[in-house]
Amino acid sequence: MIEVRLLADPELARADAALPLHRLGQPRSEYLVAWDGVEPVGHVCVEWSDPPELQDLWVLPERRSGGVGSALVAAVEAAVAARGGTRLRLTVGAGNGGAIRLYRRLGYRRTRRKPQQIRGTIVLRGTPLEVDDTLLEYAKAIAT
Repeated sequence: MIEVRLLADPELARADAALPLHRLGQPRSEYLVAWDGVEPVGHVCVEWSDPPELQDLWVLPERRSGGVGSALVAAVEAAVAARGGTRLRLTVGAGNGGAIRLYRRLGYRRTRRKPQQIRGTIVLRGTPLEVDDTLLEYAKAIAT
């Protein structure tokens, strides 16, 4: 049984060893982690911007297509609704067909924002990463 909860300090080392928590420590953001017993199996970051943004959804490869991603998205939507939010947005790489199918199945739709080409070096948790991607923005109305 999968349990999704806010990442707590006592669980940080275990989650960080198993999952790529790229946005850990960013201001106005927090991670929700999916646990199968004591094992972390996926995560999602929510940035508390206006509107909130779902970021960095990731599931262990061997656990994909098993409902973990859907559970993580549902947890973010519930957190947004609990804070009175009415909309959630996200960006996804144009070539990430699996994620796009998941988001569309969960009711997310492309916004009018034009695709954004990203090229160059970004730094995540002190590690430089070369990026060359086209990002698409999706959004969903959240029931409160």
